Amino acid sequence: MSEQVHNRLAVVRAERKVSRQSLATAVGAHYQTIGYIERGQYNPSLDLALRIAAHFRLPVEALFSLEPFRPLTDELYGPADGAGSADDTGRTPR
Repeated sequence: MSEQVHNRLAVVRAERKVSRQSLATAVGAHYQTIGYIERGQYNPSLDLALRIAAHFRLPVEALFSLEPFRPLTDELYGPADGAGSADDTGRTPR
């Protein structure tokens, strides 16, 4: 059984202003593969996921997960409905 691998690749790419083509060249993949990964149409191999994470100097779990990611605004500021309690950093624990 093949599970979908969820990712934040498009968000990180946009934040870092990296094109699909330049990322693909840097990690030895085709630019269309990067698009397929971003849209959830293709699960990257472990090797490719690690190369992408290394390119952005992020831990692989910051980019890829078997569980859907919470919205970044929830992780940074807490849920919009005010549910959950913030710790002493002001962040809502996972």
